[in-house]
Amino acid sequence: MFFGPPGCGKGTQAKRVTEEFGLAQISTGELFRKHLGEKTTLGLQAQEFMSRGALVPDSITIGMVRERLQEPDAQAGAIFDGFPRTEAQAEALDALLAELGGKLCMVVDFSVPLAVSRERLLARQEGRADDKPEVIDKRLNDHAAIEAAVMPHYHAQEGLVRAVDATRSIEAIYEDVRALVKSCID
Repeated sequence: MFFGPPGCGKGTQAKRVTEEFGLAQISTGELFRKHLGEKTTLGLQAQEFMSRGALVPDSITIGMVRERLQEPDAQAGAIFDGFPRTEAQAEALDALLAELGGKLCMVVDFSVPLAVSRERLLARQEGRADDKPEVIDKRLNDHAAIEAAVMPHYHAQEGLVRAVDATRSIEAIYEDVRALVKSCID
């Protein structure tokens, strides 16, 4: 699992890792956009929350993740990108993985000051509903609560969380991330 504030680079790194190692990338943001684009019930429900910068309720998020984990490309393994975001989601993910015969190998914590994340998000301005300055500020403020809710769950599992300095270049970060992921696969 990749964890860190919006704009920390976890999506960029997840894409590279999944391409190199043939793993599925499970990003709730991408799942939300996919479901919205296909006008699924879950997607329309998620958009209502995303457009105002609010967190999507656990029931919607977990439903999307369950569907995604059952797709063929996820059978070889997956990188969770920005999920879970609540303690209930972390517990539900543990239960879901156990049900499917899997478990988390590692949580890669992308460490970056929130001010740097904000700068990165403002610079990208992809035209997404969640890239407006006021929504970015809300997302970054929400991250502290997310971290406080989720990370104790994973820190309680000795050796599961590994920190990566995400203030460096994409290549320098990837070298560390690649080695960590490789240690889970070997």
